[in-house]
Amino acid sequence: MLISVEIPVLRGFLTASEATNWTQDIVTDAEAGPLLRALLDGDFEAVLLSPQVANVLTGDGSCRDGEDIEAYLERCLLLYLTAHGDGQPNNRELVVLAMAVSCLHLFAQSNWTGPPVSLHMWDRLPSVLLSSRSPQLLTEATLSSLLLDGESVYSLVVNPFLLLLARVILTKCSAKMERLQLLPWWTLRYINLHQQILEARSPQLLSLAHCSMDRVLKCQSALSDQRSLAIQFHLECAYISLTYYEYGSAKEHINTAKELSGLHINMTGALGKRTRFQEKFLAQLLLEVKRQEGEEEADQRVSETSPTPTPQASLPKDYHLDDDTLLDRITLAEPDLYQLPDLSAEEQALVLGVCTDFQKNNPVHKLTAEELLAFTSVSSFTVLLARINWFSTITLT
Repeated sequence: MLISVEIPVLRGFLTASEATNWTQDIVTDAEAGPLLRALLDGDFEAVLLSPQVANVLTGDGSCRDGEDIEAYLERCLLLYLTAHGDGQPNNRELVVLAMAVSCLHLFAQSNWTGPPVSLHMWDRLPSVLLSSRSPQLLTEATLSSLLLDGESVYSLVVNPFLLLLARVILTKCSAKMERLQLLPWWTLRYINLHQQILEARSPQLLSLAHCSMDRVLKCQSALSDQRSLAIQFHLECAYISLTYYEYGSAKEHINTAKELSGLHINMTGALGKRTRFQEKFLAQLLLEVKRQEGEEEADQRVSETSPTPTPQASLPKDYHLDDDTLLDRITLAEPDLYQLPDLSAEEQALVLGVCTDFQKNNPVHKLTAEELLAFTSVSSFTVLLARINWFSTITLT
C-alpha cells in the first residue's frame, strides 16, 4: 500500500521494521525506488538531478505558443501521470511525490535554514523552453505565477522555481494522485512556505489550507497507530491557523495534540531564588509538564517513530552569564519535585506550540513576558537544557 511509503516520507526517516520492508519491496522498483532512497537519505538534489525527473520535465519535447512556465509544468506532469507505459501508476505518483517533497525541502534550505543550494533547476528544463526565454525572464515569469490575490512575492526570494514546481504538483495535479491519501498534508507544508514570502495573508491559500486539513482529517484511520505523526499534524495545523489569525481553530488543534500526547502542561508556583543576594525563597512561576498515568508504556512503544536525541557533544554550549546579581537559572528549594519527564521531539514541539499559542493570544505586557519565561527558562524546560531533539534527522552540510 502507498500509505506505507507516505508515512516514512512524512516523518523523514525509517524505523527498523520499515527499513526491512522497504529493502524488500519499495527500493527495488527501478523508477521510484532510487528517488525514495535518496529522499530519505536527505539527498534532495540527487532526486531533482535524476533521469526520472529530467524525463518528467521534458514532457513531449514541445513548447506551445504563448504557454507560460506554470502551464508548461502542469502539462508535462499530467502527461507523465496519465501516460500508459511500462511503469505502474503507483510508481509514477511516487516519483512525482518525491519531486514535490524535494522541492519543498530545498526551497526551505535556500531561504531559511541554509546552506545555499548549488542546484540550478533552469538547467533541468528542455532546450525548447529555454531557447526563447532568458533566465531573467524565466525568473520573472516564476515570480508572477507565485503572486496570489494581488500580494507580491518577496523580491529577494531564492530558487522560486522550486516552490512553483511544488505548487503545480500539489495543487494542479493532485486529482491524478488520489492514491496518495496524505498528499494534502504536503499541500499544507507548501502553503506554509508560500505564505511566508507574500506581503500579506492570501485568501486563496487559506481556503486551500482548510480543504487540505479536512482531507487529511478524513484519513485519520491511516494515522491511528502513528501517534507521533498525529501530534505533529495537529501542531502544523495550529501554526497555520495562527498564521491566518484563526485563534479558536489553533486552540482546538493544540488541545487535540495534548490529548494525543497524554501530557498535562500547566503553570505552577514553587519557592526559589533568582539573585545571588536573595536570602529567602520566594514564589517563582514554573512550567509543569506531567504524563497521564499509564502513558509511559505507550511512550516506549512509539519511541522508534520519534527522532533520536541529538548527541550532547553536538548541542550548543550553555555558557554561564556570571552576572553580579542574577543567577544563571532559578535555584529551587525543592528541585526534585519539579523534574520534567523525558520528552520526545514531538512532545517538546508541543510545549513550544502551547507557548506560541499563549503568546499570540495575550497582549504585550510584563505579566505575559513573565509567563513566557516559564517556557523558555533553562531551569524549567529541558529542551534548552540538554535533551534537544531536532525534528529533522538530516544533516545539512
